[in-house]
Amino acid sequence: MVVFTYLFIYTPDRPKPRLMKQQAQGNAENGTRRGAMKIDKSKFRFLMGIAALVLMVVGWGSTAMESQAADSAWSVDYWNNTTLSGSPVLQRTETNLNYNWGSGSPAPGIVNSDNFSARWRRSVYFPNGSYRFTATMDDGMRVWVDGVLIIDSWWDSQVHSLSNDIYLYAGDHQIEVTYYDVGGQAVAQLGWTAVGGITTPVPYTNWKGEYFNNMNLSGSPALVRDDAAINFYWGSGSPDWTVLAADQFSVRWTRSLAFHNGRYRFTVTSDDGVRLWVNNQQIINVWSDHPAQTYSGEINLAGGSVPIKLEYYDNTGGAQVQLTWMQVTVVPQPTPTPVATSATGVVQAGRLNVRYGPGMQYGIITQLTQGQSVALAGYRSADSHWVMINWGGSTAWVSGLPAYLWTNVPVSSLPVWQGTVPNTGGPTPPANATGRVAYCYYLNTRTGPGISYSIIKNVPAGTVVTLLGRNTASTWAKVRLADGTVGWMNAGYLIKSIPMSSLPVVN
Repeated sequence: MVVFTYLFIYTPDRPKPRLMKQQAQGNAENGTRRGAMKIDKSKFRFLMGIAALVLMVVGWGSTAMESQAADSAWSVDYWNNTTLSGSPVLQRTETNLNYNWGSGSPAPGIVNSDNFSARWRRSVYFPNGSYRFTATMDDGMRVWVDGVLIIDSWWDSQVHSLSNDIYLYAGDHQIEVTYYDVGGQAVAQLGWTAVGGITTPVPYTNWKGEYFNNMNLSGSPALVRDDAAINFYWGSGSPDWTVLAADQFSVRWTRSLAFHNGRYRFTVTSDDGVRLWVNNQQIINVWSDHPAQTYSGEINLAGGSVPIKLEYYDNTGGAQVQLTWMQVTVVPQPTPTPVATSATGVVQAGRLNVRYGPGMQYGIITQLTQGQSVALAGYRSADSHWVMINWGGSTAWVSGLPAYLWTNVPVSSLPVWQGTVPNTGGPTPPANATGRVAYCYYLNTRTGPGISYSIIKNVPAGTVVTLLGRNTASTWAKVRLADGTVGWMNAGYLIKSIPMSSLPVVN
């Protein structure tokens, strides 16, 4: 289209083709210039013939060009708040996402030096292979590839880096990065590198989804991807319009998950056929056409890593599938035995807060300095972000992340603390704290902060909810729906008006 415009749009205040002559006269209206042209007719016909030929070439080649389209730069929006809310104060393109602004601003005089946020978007072509994405940030950052959240560090922090490996098939892939800074230093960097070819196993951190363009899961999958959850309502659409039909497709999801000893109920809602294996035992088998219906099956699990496989197909009409589970018998767990008292840690950060409990909502007892040693008390938080230490004749908590604390034993090898921690109340959420459902068709509202809790109801994408609080790990948000229903939602599927860290930890 650029060639088309250049050849056929003629304006007097643009440079003129050398074969055209102009006699210009001034015109005060709108500050423009008007001109009378004298054109050699034979040369004009020659130019028009060339233009028609170029137009045909451009038209014939457009499809091939679009299939290889990729952005050469990032499209960026900046906000003078930490929540990416309202209208951006600056929109521009940037070649690289590699910034260490220090205490400065991304755009002095336009964007704040503190309390600002940004979103970068870009389409990038990748050949087949495994890729390691590495984000370095101070404070919070999230990274999505093709709508899948692969890096999530959405809390106030000092500079640190996180990486995740994913497998990408050849083609254009959409990358989105969100970032916020609350004060002090500001760092936002993202890079990726190939870590293996097409023969490298795909590192699936969630559900490995294999999608087939038939109803019997036969042949090679048309699409293989990492799905965060089995919670899809495609309606009359396709899981991926680029490779899959909207009807007569099938999917196989596989994953291993850790369970405690007990009896579990697995529930599947599907339209059409579905079958489910847990620990290599089939507990649901409804392999037939039917409208959306819910089925359940129960199984006793001894605890540990359990393989799960769910197979699904859609014939015609609506397409949806959701999987949930909950423990129906509770088996008391013994208090874990702490590790030997020789476990120690050494502070890596310039300053490290000692807190009453495992989270930033707990009060600060004191601060440690870089190089200072502490004795580990033998326990950690469930997400391994916090570790208990011996302090002042009692115990306290510090961040267990490598950027802040080096330990002579892996933090993840410590048993999870099962006891109580002080109830420090925490901040009260602002009256206008809201979240909007995104990155899925429907999102479940549950009775508690986890997929083991029962579903109250599900709401469609775009639904706005009131944020009431969060769990300790900031992975689930307590919300109130417009009809007054109160429950819990997976925070990864909410676009929030405030940082999760500013919400109180609630039960």
